[in-house]
Amino acid sequence: MNSIRARLSAALIVLVALVSLVAAFVTYHRVLNETSTLFDYQLRQMALSLRGQVSLAPRIEIPPDQGDSDFVIQIWDVFGSRVYLSRPGLPLINQVVLGYTNLSLRGEDWRAYGLQTPNGVIQIAQPLRVRESLAGASALRVVIPLILLLPVMVAFVAWIVGQGLQPLKAVTAEVQRRDVRSLSPLQAEHLPQEIEPLVSELNRLLLRLEIAFSAQRDFIADAAHELRSPLTALRLQLQLLDRAPDEPARLEARERLGSAIERAIHLAGQLLTLARADPGQAIAATTVDLSTIAAAAIADSHALALSRHTEISLDAEPIVVQGDAEGLRILVRNLIDNAVRYTPPGGTVRVKCFVGDSGPELDVADSGPGIADVEKYRVFDRFYRRTGVSETGSGLGLAIVAAVAFRHSARVILDDVPGGGLLVMVRFPKPS
Repeated sequence: MNSIRARLSAALIVLVALVSLVAAFVTYHRVLNETSTLFDYQLRQMALSLRGQVSLAPRIEIPPDQGDSDFVIQIWDVFGSRVYLSRPGLPLINQVVLGYTNLSLRGEDWRAYGLQTPNGVIQIAQPLRVRESLAGASALRVVIPLILLLPVMVAFVAWIVGQGLQPLKAVTAEVQRRDVRSLSPLQAEHLPQEIEPLVSELNRLLLRLEIAFSAQRDFIADAAHELRSPLTALRLQLQLLDRAPDEPARLEARERLGSAIERAIHLAGQLLTLARADPGQAIAATTVDLSTIAAAAIADSHALALSRHTEISLDAEPIVVQGDAEGLRILVRNLIDNAVRYTPPGGTVRVKCFVGDSGPELDVADSGPGIADVEKYRVFDRFYRRTGVSETGSGLGLAIVAAVAFRHSARVILDDVPGGGLLVMVRFPKPS
C-alpha cells in the first residue's frame, strides 16, 4: 500500500476501532460490577426494611413476583425456627448465613444476604442468572450507543485525513498544471509545516533548473553565433578555391581552407569540452596524481609548442588529489595551450606542482605579455577575446578551466610573473 492517505486512514480507523472496542469491553464489565453492587445494596435495603417486622413475620405481605425476578425471603426467630418463607415451592435455604454469600441450590447459583436482628435473622436471596440478565441488559444499553458511533467516527477519520492532505493535493495539482517552460516558484504561503520544506526544496530545484536552462540557452546562442564565422569563412575559402585562376592561387586558397577547417574543428572541440565540463554535472572522483596528469597534458601540447619553438618545463612532485583524471587533464592542457599560444615564439612555459599552505597547487607561468588587471575577471567568460593580441582563439580555454576547477572545488587565480608574463594558479582543497 503506497498511498499515504490509505495507510493513514487504515491506521487511524484500526486505532479508533481498537480503542472503541476496549472502551466498550471495559465499560461493559464496569457496568456489570456496578449493577451487581447495586443489587447487593438492594438486598440489604430489603432486609433492613423488614427488621422491625420479625415478630409479625406470619402476617408480612410481599407483592407477588413477576417471572424470573424472584426474591426468596426467609425469617428465623431467636430459637432458629423458620417463621416466614416468601415463596413456597422455591428452593429453601436450610442454613442461616449472615452478610453476603453465594449459594448453590438445586444446581443453580444464588446470591444471599443475612441480617441479624434482636428478634431473629432475616435472609433474602436472588438467583444469579436474574441478576446477570438484568446487569447485562443495563451494560448493553450503555455499550450499544458506543458501538453504533463507531461508523460515524470512521467516517470522520476519513474526512479529517482527506482535509489534512488537501494542501498536498493542491501542490500536486499546481505541479501538474506546469509545462516544461514554467519554472516559476510554487506557492509556499499558508502551507503546513510538514509540506513547506518539500515545497521550498522544489522551489530551489526549480531555481537551479532555471539557471541551468538559462545558461544552456545562452551557451547555445553563443555557440551558434561563434560557429557562424568559421563556417562562413569555410564557404568563402571554398568559393575562392573554385575561382582560383592558376595553380599557385589554388594552393594558397587550399591552405587557407585547411586553416579555416582547423579553426572550426578546434572551436567545435572546445565547445564539446566545455559542455562536458558543465559545473552542474557530478564528477566520478578518484585518487589521481597531479604530477602525472601535468606530464600527460604537456605531452598533448608538445606538437603545438614545437611549431612555435616554445620550451615547456615541468617541476613536479607526486601529489595526490581527489578528482576526475580526464577533466583535470583537460584543465592543465588548456592552461598550457593558452600559455603556448599567447607566448611569443621562442618563449618559455613553466609548469609546477607542489603542496602549498592552502593545499595542493598547480602553477602555469609563461613569458608572454600577460593580462591587464581590468581583463583578469573577464577572461573566464565564454567567447571573450582579449584586445590588442594577434593570436585569435575560440575564447573558451579559460572558461573550460574555470568550469573544471569549479567541479573540483578548486580556485583559479591569475597573477603577473615578475619580468613579464602570466601566472595561473589552481589551488585545490586540502585532503580531508
